[in-house]
Amino acid sequence: MKVNTLHTKFIAIFTLFIACISAGLYSYLPAKLEHEAMIAIATQSEVIVEMVANSVSPALFFSDKKAIEDELILVQKSPAIEFVFVRDNDGKILSTIGVTSEHISDYLTLSDTNRTGVSKDGLLYFISTPIQYEGAKYGVVTLGMTIQTVKSEIASAKQTITIILIAIFCIGFVLIYFLSSFITISLRKMVKTAEKIAEGDLSQRVHIHTKDEIGMLANALNSMVDNLHKALVKERDLRQLKTRFVNTISHEFRTPLTGISISTDILETYYDRLSNEQKLDEFHKIKQRVTELTDLMNDFLLHSSLESMRDIFTVTSVDLEDVVQRAITDSERIAHSANVMINVHFGEKIPTLDGDPKLLHHVVKNLISNAIKYSRSGGEIFISLEFIEKTGEFQLSIQDNGIGIPNLEQDKLFTQFYRATNTSEIPGTGLGLSIVKEFVELHNGVISVKSVQNEGTIFVVTIPLKKVNS
Repeated sequence: MKVNTLHTKFIAIFTLFIACISAGLYSYLPAKLEHEAMIAIATQSEVIVEMVANSVSPALFFSDKKAIEDELILVQKSPAIEFVFVRDNDGKILSTIGVTSEHISDYLTLSDTNRTGVSKDGLLYFISTPIQYEGAKYGVVTLGMTIQTVKSEIASAKQTITIILIAIFCIGFVLIYFLSSFITISLRKMVKTAEKIAEGDLSQRVHIHTKDEIGMLANALNSMVDNLHKALVKERDLRQLKTRFVNTISHEFRTPLTGISISTDILETYYDRLSNEQKLDEFHKIKQRVTELTDLMNDFLLHSSLESMRDIFTVTSVDLEDVVQRAITDSERIAHSANVMINVHFGEKIPTLDGDPKLLHHVVKNLISNAIKYSRSGGEIFISLEFIEKTGEFQLSIQDNGIGIPNLEQDKLFTQFYRATNTSEIPGTGLGLSIVKEFVELHNGVISVKSVQNEGTIFVVTIPLKKVNS
């Protein structure tokens, strides 16, 4: 056992504490018992000697030694009384019982008043008191009582106290040992766990489930590790997000820029040889690539300004049917180029909505653009807007019969920069749906998706009629 350990210090301190208490009790209790016993003996002796003085006073008054001796014999029959003797005012011994003449001198030093004392061997307690008759003093009676029995009882009690104190000391030592062991073992567990955590193993936890302070400390350490793990995971996700952001920018911007570069090279090199139709075709390609770059830049700018857009979110009365119709009009050229037909259905009595018309327009336009982009040539998309009076909600659904989304990837679809594995050949940043989800939630709405790969996808946006907070 190491001397400088907390376990050893606990044991040493509490053992010393118990030892001090035991020593104090060992010194105090026997002395207290002896003191109380002597008080009881003194009180008893005082009563008995007064009775003896009163019983022999008439005999002493009439100088009847025989009567005095008879009275003393009666008194001496008590097992506690060892001796008794009477002397007159001149100190002459008139009668004695239980003491030899050579030992009487040991008790003649007492004055005429009440005096007490203990014999030299410590086995007798004696007391003297004057003998009075009708107010006049005629002598002194001295009585001796044995205290050997009391001494034996005190010695036995002292031995019992010693055994009890030793037992208390041993039990206390054992309890302190195990208590300190529990505390120090728990602390050592936490130290080892903390060392492993410091080495980078954030899977470590302290398995202490007590309801005391040790358990509270363990729970606090586990909570700290959980928070640290969450912070590290968040930091890792941010790093991955930045990496995807950079990769997306470099990839998505490179493709249209490469197309622009190729078209300009063709025009520069073969301008005189190209027909007007071929020249227009190359100009259209450049214009299309510029449009793609503009859309990409708008997505990135919109993503970077999401936080500020939450602060400037403006609530006005919005005609949602008009918003959908304008989004369809904006998308008709793209749909025509992709050879995709747009079908639309508006329900009856669609009320106005409290919301931000710009954000809602972006939501509808993005979903329609995605439906067109991921549809096959000759496909169709179906747009439906209805107001459900029973629930007081607007429901916008946009369905296509395009490439669909793999089932296992649908939960990640609204994550920033995430793109399904079957869209690698189709341009995109993976930002659109995450922005759409943000805008829908600003209107206290929800967006859901159902899709079957190679069959099509349907997005459903549900927004409550009740006012949203501006």
